[in-house]
Amino acid sequence: MNSDVLKKIKNRYSIFKEIFKTYRRTGRGVLSNDEVKETQDMVEDLFVVEVFSCFERFLRDTLQNCLHLESCFFGREEIKNHIEYLKIDDIINALKKESIIDSTGIGYIKQIKQYRDWVAHGRNPQKPPPIRTVDFDKVFEIIETIMEQMERRGQP
Repeated sequence: MNSDVLKKIKNRYSIFKEIFKTYRRTGRGVLSNDEVKETQDMVEDLFVVEVFSCFERFLRDTLQNCLHLESCFFGREEIKNHIEYLKIDDIINALKKESIIDSTGIGYIKQIKQYRDWVAHGRNPQKPPPIRTVDFDKVFEIIETIMEQMERRGQP
């Protein structure tokens, strides 16, 4: 279940934060404060990428589980393989269309996705995301809440 994976990511993030606090407190090391801050920010961005990837896997698994493949005359493997090629934006838009996630939640998810895309594709300064920094704890909370809402609805 992806909620277990999400909790493991959150735990690793907490460990990461403690390591950086300890590093800063001891003052030992060869990095300047600016280098430490830049490194910390970049690693935090990678946690955002990881959390969103977990959410994306959750959505794809949910979609796959929602299909009633026994009544489908197409081959199961073709359908399962096609799910992996659906654009995540299309899946997110379907959640809004079907009122599975409210407009506010969809808005947050789209912002997080745009930030994730920006980080994952090299931080192009010519195409910055609408939000310049992301609070990992807020990202985690939003994604966790949406996953819990979907699970309560009987999905997956």
